[in-house]
Order: sequence, then C-alpha cells, then structure tokens
Amino acid sequence: MWQRLVSKDRNNTQAALAEKYANFQRLLAANNTVLTLMADMEEKLSGDFLFDLQYIRASVNQLAGETAVLVESLNNLGDHRYGGLVDAFRRIIGEVEDVLSQRREIPPAPLTLPVELLDLEKAESVGGKNANLGEVRNRVGLPVPPAFAISTYSYKAFLDYNQIAARIADLLGFWRIDDLDSLSGVSEELKSMVNQAQVPPELEAAIGQAYEELCRQMQERPLVAMRSSAVGEDLSLTFAGQYATYLNVPAAEMVNRYKDILASLFTPRALFYYKTRGFKEEEMAMGVAVLPMINARASGVLFTRQPEAPDQDAALINAVWGLGRYAVGGVIDLDHYLVAYDPPGKVLEQRIPAKEVMLVNTPGGGVQEVPVPEDKRNAPCLEPGHLQELARWAAVLEAHYQRPQDVEWALDFEDRLWLLQSRQLHIPHKRPPEAATRTLKQYAVLLDQGTVACRGVGAGPVVLVRKDEDLKNFPSGGVLVARHTSPKYVTVMPQAAAIITDAGSPTGHMALLAREFQVPAILNTGTATQTLQPGQEVTVDANYNNVYAGIITELLEPRTSKTHDLEDSPVFRTLREVLKKVIPLNLINPQSEAFTPENCRTIHDLVRFAHEFSMREMFKLTEDEIQDGREAVDLESGLPFKVRLLDLGGGLKRGWKRKVRPEQITSLPFKAFWQGLTAMRWPQGKPAGAKSFSSVFVKSEEEVAQGADPYRDQSYVILSKNYMNFSIRLGYHLSQVEAYVSDQINDNYITFIFRGGGSTPERRERRARLIEAIIDRMHLHYERKGDTIKARIAKYPPEQMTQRLILFGKLTLYTKQLDMVLFSEGIVDWYIKDFIREHLGALA
Repeated sequence: MWQRLVSKDRNNTQAALAEKYANFQRLLAANNTVLTLMADMEEKLSGDFLFDLQYIRASVNQLAGETAVLVESLNNLGDHRYGGLVDAFRRIIGEVEDVLSQRREIPPAPLTLPVELLDLEKAESVGGKNANLGEVRNRVGLPVPPAFAISTYSYKAFLDYNQIAARIADLLGFWRIDDLDSLSGVSEELKSMVNQAQVPPELEAAIGQAYEELCRQMQERPLVAMRSSAVGEDLSLTFAGQYATYLNVPAAEMVNRYKDILASLFTPRALFYYKTRGFKEEEMAMGVAVLPMINARASGVLFTRQPEAPDQDAALINAVWGLGRYAVGGVIDLDHYLVAYDPPGKVLEQRIPAKEVMLVNTPGGGVQEVPVPEDKRNAPCLEPGHLQELARWAAVLEAHYQRPQDVEWALDFEDRLWLLQSRQLHIPHKRPPEAATRTLKQYAVLLDQGTVACRGVGAGPVVLVRKDEDLKNFPSGGVLVARHTSPKYVTVMPQAAAIITDAGSPTGHMALLAREFQVPAILNTGTATQTLQPGQEVTVDANYNNVYAGIITELLEPRTSKTHDLEDSPVFRTLREVLKKVIPLNLINPQSEAFTPENCRTIHDLVRFAHEFSMREMFKLTEDEIQDGREAVDLESGLPFKVRLLDLGGGLKRGWKRKVRPEQITSLPFKAFWQGLTAMRWPQGKPAGAKSFSSVFVKSEEEVAQGADPYRDQSYVILSKNYMNFSIRLGYHLSQVEAYVSDQINDNYITFIFRGGGSTPERRERRARLIEAIIDRMHLHYERKGDTIKARIAKYPPEQMTQRLILFGKLTLYTKQLDMVLFSEGIVDWYIKDFIREHLGALA
C-alpha cells in the first residue's frame, strides 16, 4: 500500500512540475513575442516605414493578448500570488486604449461661410485651402476673389442625413495600407455610397443662398470654380492633386459637383495618400472652396523659394497662357522666371519655351484645350510689372507665414493678379557641400539634362509607366520613368527609388509629392522614355542631374537619421503616445524595493517583472516539490556572474549538493555553450575600490544608476541531458539561448534572442548591427527589429549544433566586452571582421 501511495505522490509531483514547466514555456514565448512587437513599433517611428492607424490597433491588440498570456502564466506558476500584476496589466492596457479611442470631432459650424469670416483658426471648420484663402485676404491683405466655403460640418451633415458614416468608417478601418490588392474595391464601394446619397435639402438651400450673396457682391452671376478643402489639406501636408477640382461650373450644377468632390476623398490614390500621410478616418472631413471663375489671360505658380536652392534670395515663378491647370499638371512646358528680392523684381533668370496649347473657359460651363495664338506661342506670359508684383507677394507671404509658400495665381484680362491658393512649400534636404556640378566620367552617362524636383540618389531597374495599370505591380526599388508627371504616382512613391520624366515642372503637383515622400526626381529630361529601357539598371543622381548606367554604389547615400514629414501627422502622434505606455522601462533593479507590480507603468515593466519572477518561481522549487534529485542549485564557476540551475533530469552528475562545478554538468547543449563562453578572455577577480569590475560589464553611468550589477544580477539555466534554456544577464544585456541537441536530427534546434538595454541609441544600434552581421555569417535564419535580434537553426546533426552553440557562447561575451569601444561605425566593421576571422573559421 505505501509503495502505491509513494508512486501516486511521485506521479502527482511530476505532473505538477510538467504543468509548471508548460506555463514557464508559455510565458517565455509570450515574452519574446512582446519584445519583438515593441521593437517593431519603435522602428516605425524612424519614418522609413509605412503604417497606418490599423497597424497601431492590430499591434496593440496583439500586445495586449500576449501580455495577458504572460501575466496569466506567471500567476499559474506562482499559485495565483500575483494579483497585483493583473491589476497593473488592466490599468496599463486601459491607458493605451484611452489613447487609441481619442477622436477628432468635426466642430459645429454654419453650413457655408463667406471668405470674409475665414482665417487659419477656422481650418477645422472649413479645411486648409479655405482657411489659407481667408488668412491671405483678411490678415495678409493680398487680392483674393470673393468666395465662400462649404464647411466640413456640411460633410458631417451629408453623412448623417444618408446614414453612411458608420459604414464608411468600417470600410476605412478594414482596409490596411499593406493590402493594396483590395484598395480598388474599397474605393469603388465608398465612391458608390457617396454618389448614391442625397444632399440634405437644408445644405442645398445654404449653397444656393451663399451663391446668391456672391452674385450680389459681384453684381453678376458668375460661373464658379469648386475646389477641395479637406481637413489638413494645404497645411502641414499638401494633398497636391489628390482631390477633385471643377472649373467653370454653372450654378445649377454646384450641388452635383459638391458630391463629386466628396467622392474624390475615396479615390485609390487619395485613400493611399491619406493613409501614408498618417490621418485617422474621422480626419477625412471635406470642405469645399467656391470662387468665381477667373477668365484668365495667364496663370501659374509662385514658389517663394527655389526648392533646390532655398538659400538664394529669389522667388521662382512659372506661367502658362490661359487657365492654371496646365501649370501644375506637367502637360506642357512653362515659362520660367527667377526673380530677386533684392533688388526687388530683378529678373535673374528667364526661359520662355514655345507654348502650343492652353486651357480656356467654355461659354456655358466647362473648359477646353485650344491652340495658343501664333503671336503668343513664343512670347512671355508675364511682363516685368507682373513679376515685380508677384515677387512682392512672395516677400509678404514669407514674412507672414515664416516659411516658404507655394502659391497659385491668375492674371485676368483687366490686368489684375489674383491669388487663388497659398500653402506650405516643402523644401528637400540641401545639396551636399561639393561643386555645383559633378559628373563621374568613369561611368556611362545616359541622361544629363532636365530639372531636379527633389534631390537625392536612387538606383534600381527602370519601370516604364505609360498607363495606370503599370502602377499596380510596381516593384520595390524600381525607378519610375514616364512621359509626363502625374499625382497618381503617389501610390508607388513609398517604394520608388527615383522618378524620371520627359516633361514636367518642379512647381507641379507630382513634384510637390516627390518632395514630401523624399523620392529623388528629375523632370523635363526630354528623352528619358526613349533612352532608358524597361528592366535596365540605372543610378539616378538627382543631386547633380545625371542618370548613369548600372548601380553605382559610391553615389548611393548612406542612411542617416533625418526628420520626415510624418513626424507631426496624427498617426505618428498617436503611435508616440501609445509607445509612452509601452516602451519605457521603469523597473530596472530586481533587488530594489520598488520592483513591484504596483510600480509597473508600461507594458515593458510588466514583461520585465514577469520574466524575473518566472525565473524565481521555477528556481525556488524545493525537495518536497521535486523528487528524483531535481533541485535548483548554484553554479560555482569562478566567473564574475551568478548562475542558478534547475535540472529536469540527466543534466547533472550524481553526488552534488547545493553548488555544482561546470565539470559536473552533463547537459550536451550547456557544455557546448559554456565552452564558448569560457573560451573568451574574462577579467580575473573582483577588484576592490570604487572602480570595480562592474565597469567592464556595466559601461554607462545610466546602467550603473539603474542598478545593473554583474555580481547581483541573476542568470538562470533550466537543463536536462539534451535540453538547455539559458537566460543570461550580463550587466544590462539580456540574452536567451534555448537548445535541444540529440542524435535525432529532426528534433534538434537552437533559438537565440538578444535584447540590449542601457547605453546610447547609437551604441545599441551598433551592437545590434554587429550581432546581426555575425549571425548572418553563421548561416542562421534571423530577424532584427531595432536592438532585438531573434535567430534560429534547426534539424542539423548534433556536431553542427554543438559548433554553433560554442559560437553563441563566444558571441555572448564578445558583444558585452565591446560596449566601451563601439564609438563609431568603422570600429563596428573592424570588430565584425575580427570575430569572423578569429572564431568562425571554415563556417564563415
């Protein structure tokens, strides 16, 4: 009887241990997933990746789910003694959800407002274009035509009247920026909903009343221009060419054109633009600007600074005959004037090309293209007095806005200049401080003429774009080559290496977008589509206006930290606020009395606490809990860090007591890893005095202040004959190596996870790059996010698995020893080569 009771008790104990170990494994898996998600989210703030609000929501949902698993697993390990961690988890996740639930409501406003009542403070109510027109007219004092705005609140009224707001939000929320295949379908459904809806009677009446007031002011019944004025448009971002504009609209068609402008919110390129520029769904509110149609003799664009030479004290003016749509659409060659501020109005540069066609108003409504009269084809569109006045505008606008401006203007047949639009002009990065021109004679130059729209260097295969379908499968890193510029190219700008066109202007819509997306662009080359062949590899040097055959690596600019246009976008602000609740680590020192669930302020704190205490739970198993000699023991190695071991069976020789020596360990993966770890030079002994050996393992004052100490921080190993899970803490470095090595090749694997803390961001980046380069030469599958690296190898013979475990042991100590010397990129490259030469041998 007693034998059966002992056997039953032993079986129960083994089952309890198995359950504990299963929870421990679940916790470690969740821990690693959370750390990877955190690194991925941090990486998005670099500006080098496209993401939208759906990415943030999905990442937060996954973070919450994995952190819940982690917290639950720790409570299972600890017999539900960590209720405080559950409370902290709920509090922190609630704070994150509060950030995500913040909404930007459309403010109540009249359905229409006259331009006399508008300024930048009304941007939320009437959209950016309307607000700027009011600002220029009422505060700057420049000539703006009489006009009125259809407010963004009218857009809300339109949605509410037709009960389509929720469905639109659902569709926009469903579509993610990485799902371009469904973009066209989502767009068509959204546009169809708008087109089938009805304008509320009170809104239709308000538009009619505003038009009648406009007629009263002008003492005539003009046809009108109706232009999009979305929230955010023409403010921090341009939305250039993304939404609809209708010219020469009869009064009877205003309501229908209003609906068409609302529908233009949902074209594929507009949806892509709003997602990539970081707007939330509710921020897609559309206002409309309604202006009397100017019967333009000439029109054009004024840049108060040259984008490619912003330090020069001069304004850039482009002009065409007739209406201005051709001035921004890249359809024809434009007059080009460079006009000085001092002396005022002096023409520094002038180019007058032949102008064959122009756009004019059609009697009764609409516009048409007609030939330019013979006597005007080669004549300048503007006279010196016009140039002087536009230059005066430029100076006044820059003084008011305190930044460069992009202005659209029109000159009527009564010789009056009208300002039709003013918005921020995006200035690209400055030209490198070299000679004004540069051509590398040792390489074949394919093109050396054109107009630089956005500086930079890009290289890749040529992709000829002749029709919209050519954009659908545009390859990442392709060089877009086209006859004309088009704002439709915005959908591929994130993956385009460069853009080259035969025709186009740096003041056009596409050029503005190229500068926003920082895509190197050369326009107006004349022959790009004839000279360059599909698939041909080229290097586009838009710093010096050259296109070379082949990939010229010496021209490709190294990645540098930079500001980007998305930094102040809504989705970036949201991600920054979310990460404040996710990334910072406040629980640093496990020996501190403040290392408690109550002091967890972020998800990172939850992870740190759970990981630390999961190890403690696994290693405080007593003889009563574990039979067959399984017990947690200390490793006595003579090395300056603490290691606690738990043998699950077969990992240790018989005969040990509370401490074991390395030679008493029989675990195959541990022996290999330990061989590598001890093969590297370790400083000997623990020095006395203020400058202790911890200065080797803890290099920064930040780490010391945060409590990192190699003599107190605990590392943990769970092992058996064929298995090892080693959680290593050296100073502020956290690594985990899990391995199974046996004669059964299909069972063999090694997983390595490294996350470096402390130090400066630059040194963390260098350390991660060093580890990544070495792991790559070890022929492992790996993934790097920020300073988190995960690597794995599986199904290799035991001798090859052992060889890599030795290397991982060496690498673990090597990277920590280098903290103090990783002060430059060049030294990182040297140490990568040093490790490969000294330790990889034939494997590399």
